[in-house]
Amino acid sequence: MHAATNQDFPQAETFKDFLASLDKMREIMEKESAERQRESAERQKEFDRLSKENAEQQKESARRMDKLNKEVAERQEETSRHIKEMSREVGLLANSFGELAEYLVAPNIIAKFQELGYKVEKASRNIEIFTPDLTKIIAEIDIFIENGDTAIVVEVKAKLREKHLEEFFNKMEKVRKYADKKNDKRLFHGAIAAPIMTEAQCEKILSEGIYAIIQTGDTMKIIIPDGFVPRQW
Repeated sequence: MHAATNQDFPQAETFKDFLASLDKMREIMEKESAERQRESAERQKEFDRLSKENAEQQKESARRMDKLNKEVAERQEETSRHIKEMSREVGLLANSFGELAEYLVAPNIIAKFQELGYKVEKASRNIEIFTPDLTKIIAEIDIFIENGDTAIVVEVKAKLREKHLEEFFNKMEKVRKYADKKNDKRLFHGAIAAPIMTEAQCEKILSEGIYAIIQTGDTMKIIIPDGFVPRQW
């Protein structure tokens, strides 16, 4: 019995050491686990901080972008408003020039054409020709000179452009068709007046059988070259 008992002591001592080793390993693992948890918590804290900063930066960027978009929209609106105002002022200025040109032409227009042999007696300004149902204006006449046999349509432009001659032909065709529907058998002649007219423009107008009226000083003059034959509608 004694011999057997003596053999048990080393085993117990070895098992005790084993348990101590396990305790030490558990302690080391717990420390490592705690360290990892601490590092993970610090990383999570740093991640949360960076996420918060990123969210704040995105929020600030969005705020700045909204502010920029608002400023751009306001500038575009302001620019559009200025363009509209300028267009309106240009339109008013063009109308003023047009009215000025008409006032230069109208006062002596009857006398000027009477000197050419026309027995005209009446001049009207700003005549509008409507469709048969009176719902739409098909032509506007700046100055309309007439008598019982003849009528002269005078177009007044503040500044003459190339397209105006074609537009005038179209207008004369409309005037002729309108007169036919009204059983108006008078002959129609045309004249274009402009305070600003180049020599080439004047020659082109005259070559088409249309009277050219130009400004000379504070009055207007009807150009009649040799061989000029006025066109009839």
